[in-house]
Amino acid sequence: MKSKFIIEKVESFFNIGEQIVVAVSGGADSMVLLHSLKSSKKNFNLIVAHLNHNLRGQESKRDEEFVKKFCRENDILFICKSLDIAKIAKEEKISLEECGRNKRYEFFNEIGGRIATAHTLSDVVETFFLNILRGTALKGLVSIPQKRGKIVRPILQFTRDEIENYCKENKICYVNDSTNFEEKFLRNKIRLNVIPAIKKIDGFFEKNLLKTLNYIKLDENFLSEFALKKFHETKFNEGIILKKFNILEEAIKLRVLEKFFKLKKIPISSNLLLRVLAICSKGFGKQSIPQRKFAVIKRGILYIEEEKKLKEFEILINEQFNSFTYKNLYFMKCDVKNYKYFLNKVNYLFLFKIDYDKIVGNVCLRNKRAKDKIKLLNRPTKTVKAIMRENRFSYKNRNETVLLVDDVGVFWMFGAGADVRVLPNSSTKNLFLIFEKLN
Repeated sequence: MKSKFIIEKVESFFNIGEQIVVAVSGGADSMVLLHSLKSSKKNFNLIVAHLNHNLRGQESKRDEEFVKKFCRENDILFICKSLDIAKIAKEEKISLEECGRNKRYEFFNEIGGRIATAHTLSDVVETFFLNILRGTALKGLVSIPQKRGKIVRPILQFTRDEIENYCKENKICYVNDSTNFEEKFLRNKIRLNVIPAIKKIDGFFEKNLLKTLNYIKLDENFLSEFALKKFHETKFNEGIILKKFNILEEAIKLRVLEKFFKLKKIPISSNLLLRVLAICSKGFGKQSIPQRKFAVIKRGILYIEEEKKLKEFEILINEQFNSFTYKNLYFMKCDVKNYKYFLNKVNYLFLFKIDYDKIVGNVCLRNKRAKDKIKLLNRPTKTVKAIMRENRFSYKNRNETVLLVDDVGVFWMFGAGADVRVLPNSSTKNLFLIFEKLN
C-alpha cells in the first residue's frame, strides 16, 4: 500500500506522456524515484541523466555501469556525462559539493524537459540543521523547495526509511556511496549522529519538523512578497533611495538588499548584507563587494559601481640602481661604514635598509600585480593584496603603493617593509637605503 501511495504522489507532479529528465545516481533515493515514474500509468517519456563526478575511483565507475545496466534492461534512454569535479572545483575555487551541484544542473538543463531529482525529507532535515550550524536567515530554514523552475522533487515528503522500505517491497537494487559514511563531512555527522539521537526521543521527528517548515515557508513567502513590493517602491533607476529604504523594518531592509544584489547578479552572503546595511543606516560610505565592485552611496542613493581597473606602472631602474628618486621617495646605495654618515646628510625621513648584495638580477619599481607575495619578518608569506587588506590600505593606495621587485620577486613594499631574504645581518657589506620626503 505504501508503494502505491508513493507512486501516486510522484506521478501527480507530471502530465500524461510528459518528457522527464530523471537525475539518477544509483542510490536508493534516485532508484525509487525512477521506479515509481516507470511504474506510473501515465506513460512518461523518461530520460535518465547520470553525471559521473569521478571522485571515488572505481566506485564512481561502478555506479555509472549500474544505472546504465538498469536502463538497458528497462528500455529507458540513458545519458551520461563524465567530469573531473575535483579539478574543476580547484580551478573555480569552490567546494566539491558546490561544484558538483552546479555541473549536475548544467548537465540536466542541456537535455531539456522538466527535471526530477530524488531529494527526500531526510535531505530536508539534514539541510535544515546544516544551515542552522552555518548561520542562516528564515529562508535558509525552509531548506529545499518542492519545486523551483524546471526542477521538481517528487519524493520530498518521504523519509529515507520509507524509501528503503519501498526498495524492500519492490526488490529494487541500489548502490551505496561510501563517502556517505565518512564523518569528515558535516552533513554526514548530522546524518549519522544528530538525527538518530533525536529519533530516539521522537520517532516521528522528521514528519513533525516538516509541519514546522511548512509554517516557516508561509511566513517567508509573505515577507518575501512584501519585500518585493518595497523593493519596487525604493528602487530608482540603478539604485535604492535611502530616504524610503531607511524607514523600513530591518527584516525587510535585508530582503530588499538581497533582491537588489540578485538583480545585479552579485553573490550574496549575510555578512555582505549587514555591511551594506551599515552604510545605508549612516547615509554615506562605500563597501567592497564581490566581482571587484563597490556598494557606494551618492546623493542619498545606494549604487553598485565597478572597481576602476588598476593602471599598471613599471620603471626599470638597473642602470641607476646606486641612487634614484621616485616622486617623494629617495633610494640610494652605501657601504655599511658610511651608513650613519648618509643618514645625517640626507634630509629625508629614513624608512628602511636592505642588504644590497642580496638583491638578485633585474630590479624594477612598480605597483602590485595579482600574484605578488612577500614574507615579512616574523610573519608567514602572504600576498601583497592580503597585507594591504589587513592593514586597511585605501583602494587608491592599493593601486599606487610602490613595490621593489627583482628576479626572485617582491623584496620591498611601501608601508609594510622588506622581505626577510634581503634583510641585513652581521655579514652585510653594502646597504640599500630608502627615504621619504614629507610634504
